[in-house]
Amino acid sequence: MTDEQYDKAKDFLLNNNYYRVSGYTLTMRHNDTFTENASLDKLIQIYEADKRMRQTILSVIEVIEVRLKSMLAYYHCEKYGPTGYLDINTFNCMDRNRINIHTVDNYLYITRKAASQKNAMTDSEPFIKHHKENKKDILPFWVYVEILTLSDISKLYSILDYVTQKKIAFQLGFRHSNGHEILENLLHCVTILRNISAHGGRLYNRLFTRKPRLSRREKSFLLTTEDGHIINDRLFSYILVLKSLSPSNDFQLVREHLILINENYPLIDFFQYGFPENWKEIL
Repeated sequence: MTDEQYDKAKDFLLNNNYYRVSGYTLTMRHNDTFTENASLDKLIQIYEADKRMRQTILSVIEVIEVRLKSMLAYYHCEKYGPTGYLDINTFNCMDRNRINIHTVDNYLYITRKAASQKNAMTDSEPFIKHHKENKKDILPFWVYVEILTLSDISKLYSILDYVTQKKIAFQLGFRHSNGHEILENLLHCVTILRNISAHGGRLYNRLFTRKPRLSRREKSFLLTTEDGHIINDRLFSYILVLKSLSPSNDFQLVREHLILINENYPLIDFFQYGFPENWKEIL
């Protein structure tokens, strides 16, 4: 290693924890021995490209989150009014004449967390301050949802009544009889992806434990193993989820950013994200 390479490696590791970086070397090692094509430049490119990938993903997830909050508030208020969310009975609290424990637990978790968030945000968020100054301590649902996180929205969707779930799913293009169930799964996947990306988690060569429920057409785009099994636990599957939940114009920007990442970091292998060779045409 030359002095220049040594200084470059030292500076890179000084600014990026070795423990974080080591996960990016997995594709360059075999039995803990680096392969011949391993290099510091390749490692840095993989690391930097993954950061750009997270930024791109978070930008479109923000669009999806805003979209979902708007639809959830609209359709729930349409049926139950602006403060109907305060009554647990406006959610799916009964299951075959028995209390649905899943609904009760999620409802209590979300409302208690939101109450704490509301108190903490009173002085910093104008929309909460406005209602408090006008002695309107009870927020209408379209305001209330702005306190909630994407994870909260995902949980809230899962406990909506069946009709409201179906309306939102239909509006988002999931129009089969089980569209609401598919959407619930996809929202859970987006929440997982958001949490990993927001906390700087590695996406390169990552296996996701939660597999998205993709359509037959979407599955046909995925890579397969030698014995023909679909590879549905890589990032590309989640990218297809983002595409299905995003307005086309917003996802077009994602595609453009992915192409730039591919061009600007030529040493990385998009195969490690689960991308097929024709991914540009697919997206």
